[in-house]
Amino acid sequence: MKGWKWLKQTGMFGLAVLFFIVVMTFSFIYWQDQSDHSSAPQETPEPVGQPPAFVDGKYEPAAVLTTVGHLYPDIEFKNGEDLQNNVLSRILEDKLGIRVNYLWTTTGDEDVYINKLNTSIATGQPLPDIVSFKGGQNLYPLLRSGAFRDVGPLFELYASPKWKAAMAQAPEAWDRYTVNGKRMAVPILDGKMNSNEVLYIRQDWLDKLGLKAPSTLEEMERIMEAFVREDPDGNGIDDTYGLSISLKNSFFSWMSDAGFVFGAYGALPDIWNEGADGKLSYGSVQPSIWEGLTTLKRWMELGYVPKDAEIVGEIQAAEAWAQGKIGMIVAPLWAAGWPLGNVTKNVPDASFDAYPIPVGPEGLSGTRGTPSEFGAIAINADMENPEIFFNYMNFVYDNFVDPPPGSPYRWGIAEGYDYGYVDGKPTLRESDVPGGLADPQKYLLSLSLPSVPNLLSESIARINSGTSDLTSYDIKNKLLRTPQELKGWKIVESNPGVYKTDSFTGAPTPTMEKIGDALDELLHDAMLKIVYGQEPVSSFDRVVARWHSLGGDKMTDEVNEWHASLGKTR
Repeated sequence: MKGWKWLKQTGMFGLAVLFFIVVMTFSFIYWQDQSDHSSAPQETPEPVGQPPAFVDGKYEPAAVLTTVGHLYPDIEFKNGEDLQNNVLSRILEDKLGIRVNYLWTTTGDEDVYINKLNTSIATGQPLPDIVSFKGGQNLYPLLRSGAFRDVGPLFELYASPKWKAAMAQAPEAWDRYTVNGKRMAVPILDGKMNSNEVLYIRQDWLDKLGLKAPSTLEEMERIMEAFVREDPDGNGIDDTYGLSISLKNSFFSWMSDAGFVFGAYGALPDIWNEGADGKLSYGSVQPSIWEGLTTLKRWMELGYVPKDAEIVGEIQAAEAWAQGKIGMIVAPLWAAGWPLGNVTKNVPDASFDAYPIPVGPEGLSGTRGTPSEFGAIAINADMENPEIFFNYMNFVYDNFVDPPPGSPYRWGIAEGYDYGYVDGKPTLRESDVPGGLADPQKYLLSLSLPSVPNLLSESIARINSGTSDLTSYDIKNKLLRTPQELKGWKIVESNPGVYKTDSFTGAPTPTMEKIGDALDELLHDAMLKIVYGQEPVSSFDRVVARWHSLGGDKMTDEVNEWHASLGKTR
């Protein structure tokens, strides 16, 4: 009664005070819950609503799974198909009873896709059941938006034994998508060593000029000089380059890479490297970066690399190779097929081969390795039956990734698309398939065929060793891999210490989220100015000092705090 009397006496002021107390109380409870959730035990999720009937491995009637998509440059269609309606969508609806509906698609840079997702969330537009992406720091606002759910308990509940066994081979794949102790997206696993890089060289140019492949950076420079000055394509025009690189997004790229130049002096830029003391340090601010910049600056001045390296993306730089104007390129193993193999289509009598990454003056070498994942899939917090997505991916792992003997998918997903037959034998050659190839793996929700991490490397090892009792998976791999790629695998397997990946695999630290992009841009712009002769190499010391003072030191402390915690969380 006293409270009521006080409220009557104070009028609107008292009512406002009471409202304030109520709001603050609930806010405190909410934020306390938010701060404690990382240590709270995870509960087994319960499907919401009446689940669709899944009988004998198929939904009857068909279950609908909504998503959105991005048309990456390597996606091709045939027979008038598109991302919504194609041979894969028909197989999945027929065999599994799942119909995938795309709410929208985007083209161009993947940033267009991520930005459209962020806009959808910010404006309250309907979101799909699942969202797939290839990574990048700009996805973390999505994962922290509250629009997506913790997938860890769902994976434990619904993933098939094959999928779980694959994930167990690369538990670190979860790190990048773990936010505040919760697994906010399912990693898309890559094959061990699949994207490791080698040096591809125009073999016909080497042979024409009487040269041997380089083993050192110094020898590589002499070959580039010949490729630029001695008209290796024989057209009488000064239009060839020694090496194709892309510097637009990074000095450590997944294609058309320049990172190996820095690796020859001991540090790789744009990633965190583990030192002898077990601590992580950012590669781009190490003293040896000077030497890599000096080398690239000299190559730019001598015309060994195209002047447009700062504005062309990774695929664009590889296209210059495919058009026959480039003598060397550092690229992933699989690139020997696409896009590098296009040079043999565009240039009569062109040939190329794979070689080891050259070493620097002290015998050092280093280049890009293969992370354990190449993207992830997030699940809408409001999706009533997330098991539909897991049944989709279970089907992919059980039937497409490593098909059992006699499987209709042992040579590919669909005859006439990713494989064909010649005289009763399977073929993966473009010219042997009427209408050419169009790979349905690119239409998967996982953006490509996911992997069992060790499966591919073990298969390639059997192929390269000449083992006679190859599995159907091995035979398909042998058909799929070019001779250059198979040689590249031998190079990679014999030089494991050359290949480096980012030692920081966690979600962005607080400083990274606030100013990480700005700090990277600071370094990237400074490096470009040096390579293009706009600033002396000595100017880099001042930029590095600014990086440390503006937040680099704090970010390094946060990264090492994360690194020290790994033993407790894995």
